[in-house]
Amino acid sequence: MNKKTWPKSNADACIRCTTCMAVCPVSRVTPKFPGPKQAGPAAARFRRPGEPSADDWIDLCIGCHLCDMVCSSGVNVSELNLIAKAKYLDEKGRPFRDWLLTHSYLWGQLGSFFSPLINLLFKNPVIKWMGEVILKIDRRRELPGYEFLTFRQWFNRKPTKGNPKIAYFYGCYTNTNEVDVGKATVQVLEANGFEVTLPPQRCCGIAMLGNGDFKGAKKMARYNIPSLLNTIHSGSKIVFSSTSCGHMIKHQYSHLLSIPSAEEVAQHLFDVFEFLRNLKESNSLNTHFKELSLKAAYFTPCHLRALGMGIPALEILRLIPGLQIDQIEADCCGMGGTFGFKKEKYEISEEIGKDLKEAIDRLNPEMILTDCEGCRIQIRHLTGLKVLHPIQILRDALQNDG
Repeated sequence: MNKKTWPKSNADACIRCTTCMAVCPVSRVTPKFPGPKQAGPAAARFRRPGEPSADDWIDLCIGCHLCDMVCSSGVNVSELNLIAKAKYLDEKGRPFRDWLLTHSYLWGQLGSFFSPLINLLFKNPVIKWMGEVILKIDRRRELPGYEFLTFRQWFNRKPTKGNPKIAYFYGCYTNTNEVDVGKATVQVLEANGFEVTLPPQRCCGIAMLGNGDFKGAKKMARYNIPSLLNTIHSGSKIVFSSTSCGHMIKHQYSHLLSIPSAEEVAQHLFDVFEFLRNLKESNSLNTHFKELSLKAAYFTPCHLRALGMGIPALEILRLIPGLQIDQIEADCCGMGGTFGFKKEKYEISEEIGKDLKEAIDRLNPEMILTDCEGCRIQIRHLTGLKVLHPIQILRDALQNDG
């Protein structure tokens, strides 16, 4: 990041009310992180592009955006923290471990093809020990397994049906690690009379941005935006099932990365449940649901809250007869994308997640539903419960109309 590309700062708008400090999940559990006010607005004036950075603690920001949501002055605190993180890591250098975690899309196809072998290796205690010693990936954290046949391969083999068209940004994790989330999204949209298309797409870049790699994130954005823009100009709206991908494209591409035409794309990009809620409001939603006798609990991901669209998944799921669903009253799960995999941050991730686990224990559900893949990883790890994307339950509840 040089002086020409240094983003404008609104740090002086901070009134030092410390509300952001009260909600920060990281500073709440460790004294190593002084909090979002200190990391962002308070330190911004000392953080000039050409001068050395002293922010050795800035890498502990988990990127939950809770500070942005409570700021009464409208300061983009999380963006200031990301800028600081990028500057600090540009000077310090990024470990190879972080490059591996943020570039998993490069070997996703390979991981899918050799998934039986790779998944066994991921569970091997010796391999996990080596990963901790060499790469500093905590061995207590289970690495996500790959699935044979990617989502895109499955999609290309199925017949198309329906009209009008709706485009789907599925994301790299759905493509190789949680294929059924993509399948369920397609099946629900088809059940509502749409033909699903998959525009050319690459990783959204959120993992890179979260690790301070602005250059890598911009590279992904500069590929995705023209492709998505062509899709929009062809007359199609676009939906996403990952709230992290959605937040990255709708918010960070324009606000932080300043990608041309990103605002236009954002106006035509919808969370899949936001899109279904719009259908409901126009009396176009397929509500031929069968009864599901299930006690579930729903957790709202941080990135969904930051998008400011309410909780559309909960609104739609409550239409399913027999489904008892409670909202989990907890904030950040503590996973933070790649944050929770790192040896030096694992304990912080676990400590943040304690409130969430206790809230789940009080509800005693059979299953947890949440829209974010990182949250699903963390909740499975914390509770041992079955955790699904809410679109999978909606798919299961739809009657087969033939």
